[in-house]
Amino acid sequence: MKYTVGVLSVFVFLLVSTNLALPDELSDLKKQLEVLQQKVDELQKKQEAQAKSVEKIEKKPSAYEVVTEQLNKQVNVGGHFKFYLADQSIGKVNGEDQHDSFSAGISDLWLYFSKNLTDWMQITVAPQIQVEAAATPVLGSDITRSGSASVNVYLDEAYMTLRLPWQVDLRAGAFYPLFSEEYGTKVWWHEQYNGNEGLLTLEDWKSIGLELYRNFDFESFSLPVYLYYLNGEDRGVDQDSRYTDNNSAKNFMAHITPEFFAFGSRVRLLGSAGFGRWDDDGKKDAYQWAAGTEITYSSFNFRGEYMYRWRQDLPLLDGGEEDGADKGWYIQGMYTLNPQWRFLLKYSDVDLWAPGTTELLTDHYSTLCAAINYWISDGSTIIPQVSYVDADQEGTSETLRYWRYTLGWRTTF
Repeated sequence: MKYTVGVLSVFVFLLVSTNLALPDELSDLKKQLEVLQQKVDELQKKQEAQAKSVEKIEKKPSAYEVVTEQLNKQVNVGGHFKFYLADQSIGKVNGEDQHDSFSAGISDLWLYFSKNLTDWMQITVAPQIQVEAAATPVLGSDITRSGSASVNVYLDEAYMTLRLPWQVDLRAGAFYPLFSEEYGTKVWWHEQYNGNEGLLTLEDWKSIGLELYRNFDFESFSLPVYLYYLNGEDRGVDQDSRYTDNNSAKNFMAHITPEFFAFGSRVRLLGSAGFGRWDDDGKKDAYQWAAGTEITYSSFNFRGEYMYRWRQDLPLLDGGEEDGADKGWYIQGMYTLNPQWRFLLKYSDVDLWAPGTTELLTDHYSTLCAAINYWISDGSTIIPQVSYVDADQEGTSETLRYWRYTLGWRTTF
């Protein structure tokens, strides 16, 4: 506009001073003014566009703000935090009195990230941060606690969930197959702080593969069915089947849990069966099965399972081979006093194979556990727990007997 006013002022001055203008000169001067005005308009438009661009840049959120906004809107974030305020083991190793320190510490932190990619597909990733201080007494070692702890990060679970036609769900990736009901569903997390010694080894199974699930509803009962195609299970193998496999032979497993009501109680029958190969060449057989039941009546809950896991030609220390099996059972009872207080008593008896020089040995663990669950909130439980372990290795003089006292705290968020 400044340019326009200046030009017009000059034009008016010339007209007034000369009081004369030829038609051709006036026409040329008019054209020059029109060209000049067009250039001024273009310059103004460029300045306005630049001003809007600067305004957009100033208002643009930072990378942190963008990521935070997307996480809050689309990704569900949760976790499970496990630490203890007090823990000590006191007992005897091969008849010798031993104990470890009275200590507090952190055990684990799981983080769960899940996102619905579509209305029929979801991704879940669960890294685990584990603190290892070698505080759990086992056969063949002293009752002790490390003076320092190592922190390791694992990818505990990572899988895709798809909702398929005919009410079928497909899970693909690394997860916990339901060989043992309580271990696969992690229901024991808010029941015990430390699982029964020996029993967790028997129950443990993590793998990568496929899970198909469908629930069949009938008039008087329901029948959830799980079918698995898996890498396998890795006890005694120097790798983790959550990530990879040591052979081309896969494992197949089925888990069913029929549920019904009888005599005023909710009854669930628990069953699993599977088979496959476990060695590098995919020639040595392995099979496993489990059976159990869970009964809930009023404020009482009773659960028990028997598990058997067999392997062909397990390696001996002298280079030989022998068939071996892990087997055992547990039974537990719980009484819920009110929404804040629950009481638990659990007993387990487990035999685990162990490599010997010329034959397989058997590690035997009998464990009695008593615990109290006190809920500070829906997802946060303080767990005072006392366990007694009586263990020995058949065929050797190894014995282990100890009491373990723990004040633990588990929080799921």
